[in-house]
Amino acid sequence: MPADRTFAHSPARVRRAGRLAGGCTALAVAAATMSVSDGVAAGPSAEAWTTSCDAEAAGYQLVRVLDLPTAANWRDTTPPYAFDDAAGLTGGVDRVGYCLELTTETGTNWAWASMEALSGEPADLGLPTRMEQSRHQFVDDLTVASNVPGVQRADGGSGWVEMWPNQYDATGSGQIPGASGTVRDADDAVLWANGYGSFQVHAFADAGDARGPRAADAPTATPVLAVNAFTTAGPQTMDVGIGVGPGDDPDWTSAQNAGDYTARRLSVYARPSLVRVDAAPASRQLVPRPGRTATSVSVPVSGVATDPSVTTVELRTTRDGRQTIQRADVSPAAPRFSFSVTLPVALTSTDLELVALTGDGAGTRVARAVDVVAGDVIVVQGQSNAQAGRQPNSTSSEADRSRWVRTFGTSNNNNPRLAAAVGGWTYAMGDNIQRVAAIGQWAVRMGQLMSNELGIPIAIVNGARGGQPISYFARDDSDPADGGTSYGMLLQRLTRAGLTGPDAIDLMLWYQGEADRDDAAAHVAGFTELVADWREDYGAELPVYVHQVRNSPCDQALPVALRDAQRRLPDTIANLRVLSTTGLNGHDGCHFDYVDGYRTLGEHNAAMILDDLYRPGAPTVAPPGPRAAHRVDDDPNQVVVTLRSPAGPLVVEDGAAADFRVPGTVVESVRWQRGRGLVLTLDRPVPADATVAYLAHRRAGPRVVDALGMGLLAFQLPVGQDRPADPASGSGFRIRLSVSRT
Repeated sequence: MPADRTFAHSPARVRRAGRLAGGCTALAVAAATMSVSDGVAAGPSAEAWTTSCDAEAAGYQLVRVLDLPTAANWRDTTPPYAFDDAAGLTGGVDRVGYCLELTTETGTNWAWASMEALSGEPADLGLPTRMEQSRHQFVDDLTVASNVPGVQRADGGSGWVEMWPNQYDATGSGQIPGASGTVRDADDAVLWANGYGSFQVHAFADAGDARGPRAADAPTATPVLAVNAFTTAGPQTMDVGIGVGPGDDPDWTSAQNAGDYTARRLSVYARPSLVRVDAAPASRQLVPRPGRTATSVSVPVSGVATDPSVTTVELRTTRDGRQTIQRADVSPAAPRFSFSVTLPVALTSTDLELVALTGDGAGTRVARAVDVVAGDVIVVQGQSNAQAGRQPNSTSSEADRSRWVRTFGTSNNNNPRLAAAVGGWTYAMGDNIQRVAAIGQWAVRMGQLMSNELGIPIAIVNGARGGQPISYFARDDSDPADGGTSYGMLLQRLTRAGLTGPDAIDLMLWYQGEADRDDAAAHVAGFTELVADWREDYGAELPVYVHQVRNSPCDQALPVALRDAQRRLPDTIANLRVLSTTGLNGHDGCHFDYVDGYRTLGEHNAAMILDDLYRPGAPTVAPPGPRAAHRVDDDPNQVVVTLRSPAGPLVVEDGAAADFRVPGTVVESVRWQRGRGLVLTLDRPVPADATVAYLAHRRAGPRVVDALGMGLLAFQLPVGQDRPADPASGSGFRIRLSVSRT
């Protein structure tokens, strides 16, 4: 195919439709701008190379050709391309194309897959041998052609790419309905460890299956082409294939079949762009609305026509089956264009296409973004109960997923190089952790309920990592966006997602403290500083919700200092609420099952957040918590724990008295009494300088819960002065009455 190094576009070479936004860059459906130093292509010129895909590649520029050996380890190195003109890409490209050819004595099988440009770096066009080149995301303008039976032709379809140098396993991201969690297919999970390699393109038979979770009996996306095992130690024989693999793993993983072919070639192409897009939403993006009250959001779409033949740029917007078109005339003297799209904050989505028209009337789609929405944003941070993955022998949260609950990038924060590379908007899932799309089980349920109640989409970004103390989450004040820190990794991710502007984040949910091992002072000091940093970087009025941990450390119910300090955080940090976990019976000593565990926690969180932030008036939903404890004048064996408002009736289940402690005594019974609170009866008079504590318990057991099932917050209080046995207030406030008798 003739090369076009000058990027001069003739109308005959730009007819094939395409788009260039993959959702990797926040608010950018943009041409990948290639700006590199001058270079000279290695070996013969592009004109000397022909491939089986030449007809499909019309209008594209050949960039690289790699003759695949039977085995190789190219980890963190550039493969020995037989032809390499990446340095010749001195302008923008809007599409990339891959041609895989596998030759035997009987002929050559080939497959072509072209899609929007996934990177702005010339070095990324080829096998991903460095973690920074990793891609794990949807593509939404996929063209597929092949001479292999069973590979379905597509033009403008949807696909899923798995491109990385890392190891991977079969547990997926939940983005491919019907994909297996036990065999490697179209939906696998990239792991943090380097050293295997995947270069796979998968195509959906129906692009509608790329628009949210649903049940399916078989994978709705299947392999188009695969090259695996190119960064293995040894090295190991490569896996190569076109279409669905015949072995146990449909994506050809572990096939070790490269030796079955006399020649194996991967050719890489790029299509020169007609326009440069500077701002636009990405596919599946949730655009944040300001302030939780706006009913619509205005989104810019703008850029520059870079080819002089372009005379008009059209923005075609489709919503609910109706299309509108905006047009802007451009010229070499006035190449800029700018549009604005209004997105409703509602359970509806918008598709956008940008089309460049040339003087002869030909139109080329140069950008596309599908299923774009506007709504509210929640961030989750903490350790393993914030990750909240499916526990062994627990129930799946898959049935509670929603098309309208989205996330961005990967929660795999074990490796900063990988975390910074993987982007793209996806439909949130809860069962797996450290994966693309993972937000945790309780967050999935919470998001579903909030979205249904409010009638709006919700984005939830989870940056948690298990087993970490409070110090792990601290900000590097000299470089807040340092990707080597947990804080910087999350900040980078939110920035790439377009979620760090004014009022972009609506609330922060925190679940951490088990790893602090009841060190209340260290936890409070670290968390207080962390909240101040969040409010500096994400908004001064950011609401923060803290889950009081069930145990600190895990599997120990007696330590209570850290939990009591968490209960008291609202006394020193403004705009902070505490959530309870003591009412959850699905507890294993550290984590929770889905039923009566994470699912219920998600319901409690949704109820409290909706009440606090979306309904007028004073909050009416909160876990029961103590205000004070006092003796009773006429019963020396009783302690009354008054409750904070709101405090409705509590259910004290049989046996719950065992979770209360007054040192030097045995708590024989506990009852809730209207107008008083919790009345504890001891086996002896209350000691001097007594304290009272509620510890809850490990695993299932008797609880103290309100009407919503929210458990009593764990606490430790001094027992104060005597009070009358019959106070009047049920809200937690107590007064003495002076009665005159006649």
